[in-house]
Amino acid sequence: MTAYSIQSSKDSQRAASLSEWETAVIDLFLNAAMSVGLPKSLGQIYGLLFCRDEPLAMDEIMKLLSVSKGSASQGLRSLRHLGAVKSQFLPGQRKEHFVAEIRLRKLVSGFLKEQAEPHLEKGKARLSHLQELVDATEDLNSAERGRKKMNILAGWHRQVGKLLPLVKLIVGKTERSHKR
Repeated sequence: MTAYSIQSSKDSQRAASLSEWETAVIDLFLNAAMSVGLPKSLGQIYGLLFCRDEPLAMDEIMKLLSVSKGSASQGLRSLRHLGAVKSQFLPGQRKEHFVAEIRLRKLVSGFLKEQAEPHLEKGKARLSHLQELVDATEDLNSAERGRKKMNILAGWHRQVGKLLPLVKLIVGKTERSHKR
């Protein structure tokens, strides 16, 4: 056995169980993921990787979280797409390992890019369709109510469109101020 495989074996034993604080952090991220409409497995996987200093392979993640291969695979793929995890290849290891992205700016940017911005784009088309429906309404009272509500929705859409870049900017400034 090489020195590296002995170290790898120790890492596997260390990864075999979760401490109480790790379980609490995983639960925190699980609830956060569910609150924004993401699958709970994404929160669990991110929470686990956030807690660990060493990269973990998918089979270790599956064992620690008691999740299926499908959940782990899909969760890691989604988290990678969001920019929340990165894969790492370790020398002498065939398996891909994963680490959490812990820079808040990167996490928020990835979430906004993949989740919020597409909904905002779809919102334009939906608003346009709603406007057509309101314009086609023959009942004058209903049409007037529809126009008022459309103005409110259009205003909300504009405000959210202005808010997203500000959120990115604020998160970036906050992160930089903590590094000082």
